[in-house]
Amino acid sequence: MKKPKPVYFIPIMIFLILLILFGRTFGVLFIAANIVFIFLITFLLKSYKKTMKKPRLYIGRSLIVVYGLFLLSFIAVESYLIVESEKSKVIDASEVDVMIILGAGLKGETPSKTLVSRLEAGKAVLDGNKELPVVVSGGQGEGEAIPEAEAMGRYLMENGISGDRIIYEKTSTTTYENLRNSMEVLRQQEMEDPKVLIVTSDYHVVRAEIIAAELGIDTVGHSGISPFVVRVNYFIREYFAIGKMMLDKVLTT
Repeated sequence: MKKPKPVYFIPIMIFLILLILFGRTFGVLFIAANIVFIFLITFLLKSYKKTMKKPRLYIGRSLIVVYGLFLLSFIAVESYLIVESEKSKVIDASEVDVMIILGAGLKGETPSKTLVSRLEAGKAVLDGNKELPVVVSGGQGEGEAIPEAEAMGRYLMENGISGDRIIYEKTSTTTYENLRNSMEVLRQQEMEDPKVLIVTSDYHVVRAEIIAAELGIDTVGHSGISPFVVRVNYFIREYFAIGKMMLDKVLTT
């Protein structure tokens, strides 16, 4: 009985190292899946050379084509996400009518690091545009002691933003609901068809703009700066989130 070659232990070792360093994140699982897929293709092609069984060759080549198309689409989408996220960090807010800051989770009553980065990005714009109102949007999720919007408003007021500029939307749990419900709140405030500055995370700004466009909202996207590890993980996840969103749109039309 042949012993397995040491090379086959390499993907397992890489996966374990990443798992120890970063935990079971989407990015780590994505890298692991790619390694497994590459080794599967390699195994099929090497197996064909030994057995000359053509089905293994056809499967191996088909997988190469599928994987190649996936890589091309992944590189194209990720490149677009990165370019747009960098552009969204520097914006002119002088022509917008209102800001919407999208919620991003709490630990009890404390904003998560991701949410703080959004709030800080929004605060910087609000400091330079003293008349600009802001909608803080986010409901109460699992593990959260209060609605995200309440914690967001509290954070802004503690950091110098006047409470009379803050409008609350406390029911949404998804990006779609954030934007739809925020626009309904604005209509109740007699703001019809405003130009909206959406403040979110760098990795999320493109998807937020796509959803806003579907809702007929005139928007400009603005983003905070996420920590490096968070950016890598969530930029990878956004590829699949956008892909799912596009697939759902095709299936429902």
